Parts: sequence; C-alpha cells; structure tokens
Amino acid sequence: KGTINLDIFTKVVIIKTVSFNFMRFLSLLTLFWAVVGYGQAEPVILRVGFFPNLTHSPALAARQLEREGADWHLANLPKGSKIEWRSFNAGPSAMEALLAGAVDLTYVGPSPVINAHVRTKGNELRILAPVARAGNALVVRKGLGLKTPKDFIGRRVATPQLGNTQDIDARVWLRAGGLTIKVNGGDAQVIPAQNAELVLLFSRGDVDAAWTTEPWVTRLTSEFGGEILIEKKDSIITVLASSKTALAKNGKGIEAFVRSHYALRDKLLADQAWHEKLIIAGLGGETRSTPPKATLIGPALGRVIFDAREEDAARKARLTAAFTHALKDSKDSGLLNGDAPIGPLLESLVSDAPAAK
Repeated sequence: KGTINLDIFTKVVIIKTVSFNFMRFLSLLTLFWAVVGYGQAEPVILRVGFFPNLTHSPALAARQLEREGADWHLANLPKGSKIEWRSFNAGPSAMEALLAGAVDLTYVGPSPVINAHVRTKGNELRILAPVARAGNALVVRKGLGLKTPKDFIGRRVATPQLGNTQDIDARVWLRAGGLTIKVNGGDAQVIPAQNAELVLLFSRGDVDAAWTTEPWVTRLTSEFGGEILIEKKDSIITVLASSKTALAKNGKGIEAFVRSHYALRDKLLADQAWHEKLIIAGLGGETRSTPPKATLIGPALGRVIFDAREEDAARKARLTAAFTHALKDSKDSGLLNGDAPIGPLLESLVSDAPAAK
C-alpha cells in the first residue's frame, strides 16, 4: 500500500510523451504542406463567353492563339486548367447563360448587363473589367435622306438582338426624337436580327438602316454603300462580367483570367500588326469561312478604343457614370422597368495595377 510501481509509471510517461510529440509532429507536417502548397493553386475549368466581333477582339485573339498552339490564358492559369469558350450573337443570350450557370464570365455590352442587374435586384451581376469603347454606329442606306429621327417614320432599322446595347441605342435615339417605338410596330420598326442576317437584310434593301458594331459597321459602309449617321465614340461597348454565384465558386480562377486578359490587352495594344493578324485569322476560324481582308479589319479596328491601364479609383468613377447612364437608357427604351443600385455591380472589379515584383 502507498507504493508506486515505477515500471508502470515510467511506461505511462513515455507513452504520453510519445503521443504528445507525435500529434505535434502531425500538426507541424500539416502546416509544412500548407506552406509548401501555397501558391500551387488547384486547376480550374473556366467557361468564357464572347461574341465573334471586333469589340471582343481580346477573346478572338486568345482563341486564335489556341489554334496556333500558343494558348495565352492557360499559360497564366494553374497547371492543368482548362478554358471552354462559348460564342454568342449578342448580350441578352450571354446574360441568360451567365445567370443559368452555363458560363462563369463573359465579354458583353453594358445594356444587357444592366438589364440583368435590375432583373436580379442587384444581387447577382458583377463587372470585372472594362474592355472597349466605341465601335458602335447607326449606318443608313444612301439616298434615303435619313438624318433625324423624324426621317425614320415608316422606316425599318435592324439591330443584333432585342435588348442588346445597339438595340437600346436605336430605341432611345428614335424615342428621344418624338417617335413612338414599340417591341412590335410604332412609328418606325426596330427589327432584331443576327449580324450576318442583318448585313443580308441591308444589302437587299429589306431594312433602311442598321445599328451594329464592328466589323459589321465597316462592312455595311465599304461593301454595301452605307454611310454612318451616328457613331458613339465615347460610350462603353464591352466589359468582362461574371456572377456572384460564379465568383463564390471560382473567384481565384476568374481573377487569374482577368489578369491574363489585362496582360494580353497590353500586348495587343503595343503591337497593332500582330493584333490585326490574329483578328483576321481568328474571324476566319470562328466563322469557318475565308478570313476577312486586312483592308476591312484595319479601319474597323481603328474605330474601337480598347481600354488601356487606368488608376483604379478613376476607372471605378468612370464605370459608375457609364452604368448610371446605361440604366437610364434602358428605362428610356421602354424595355426595362425597375431599378437597382450601381455600387454592387462594381464591387468585384479586378485591379488593373501592375503586379508587385
């Protein structure tokens, strides 16, 4: 009684000591692998929307680089990543795909973004980056005397899709001139048609004017005798947009893509000849037809202003003003009822500042 078996006591101490040291070792090992693995991000699969026109030329250039075996974006994403490109004719279709979860981000115009933003009560759409301005014009057939909105009474105007940026522009301009414009009918008809069909309608004289983007603007003027009546040289034509849902699931991968987009943009802006070469080949690849001539693409690209690097605060202020105006236009077009704050739309902008060295 009252004595301690030293052998048993020693064994218990040893076992507890070993157990403590082993658990400490496991904790340190876990920390070690966390540190070693940091920065070695998991591969991502990104589904990216775009349109086969010049206001989305960074996407066309990236697609062409893929065909040439020099994939730009995958070189800037985690090893083993994959990009799945989805082509759309215009913005409303791209927004439907984004909200349905069929794409993670897309190049798109401002009007479809603002319409979807209001529709989701400001809770879902997020702008990641501005891409381009201008490249957006109303082209009329010569000899018809079309100069003011009043001249369009009884006329037919083609646009790429109901509710897309050019469709909104056409409706707002005609309504501001005193015309009654409805989805069907009114003082003038606004007729949505895919760009290839739009060109055909214009060439046959089935429409009197078309409000569209490049390269279709230049095709209508250089090949079919059209003349530009209105050219929106300062308005935003393309942004990169995502959804709050997609960002929650794959925010790091999406941000990495946007930064890769910035790097490609800088290179395209620095080398106009390379830019034109990629776009000519890229349009041929997208349409599976003979590539357009350089005499078409050169002037068409010249009408598009691609956003260069900009201080973050100035960029956000510019986009706030632009999307506030886009919201007003969508309401004035008669196609949008409702409202939503612009602030949440811009809360996920990816910084365009140079990466820290």
